[in-house]
Amino acid sequence: MKDILTKLKLVDYFTTEVPIQQAEFVAKFQNSVDEGDTGVFSGAFDMFSSSKNEYRGHVYANGFKIKRKRKFFDANMSLAAAEGSFTQQDQNVVIATEVNGFSGLMIPFFGFILVFYAIFLVGFLVSAGRNDGQAFVALPLIFFHALFMLGIPYFMMRRGVSKMKHELEREFYYMTKK
Repeated sequence: MKDILTKLKLVDYFTTEVPIQQAEFVAKFQNSVDEGDTGVFSGAFDMFSSSKNEYRGHVYANGFKIKRKRKFFDANMSLAAAEGSFTQQDQNVVIATEVNGFSGLMIPFFGFILVFYAIFLVGFLVSAGRNDGQAFVALPLIFFHALFMLGIPYFMMRRGVSKMKHELEREFYYMTKK
């Protein structure tokens, strides 16, 4: 499953190396992450938080699991979550990160949409057979609508992965400069 999601660019991996000691990095990272769950419905009340931290999750001594907190009027409704591990190499910390933009909540959505369009097309073809083929003009519109209904969530998840990757790389770099 991860291979398919990686090919669809809904899961991405990256490694970052920052010049800092691991204990110091973990302390700074813990200060910039609010403790909390990273599940799909966990961030429902994030927008009411008074904390200035951008992320919610858990930071351990040798790894982390975080996601971005939601804000009022934020158009980026990203479901992307990042999970990674830290290792100390000489004077640097190497951070291996996996960003996953696919949520298990999307499986029933895509399943429902596919079943809906399958039933709709079968019904359409049965009724079109009785009308001398005039109804086939609307068939391209149905496919166009289906592409939007399946494509928009896909591209939103894909954008969430690339944006989370960019923000984490930037955050890791600036965390060492503070």
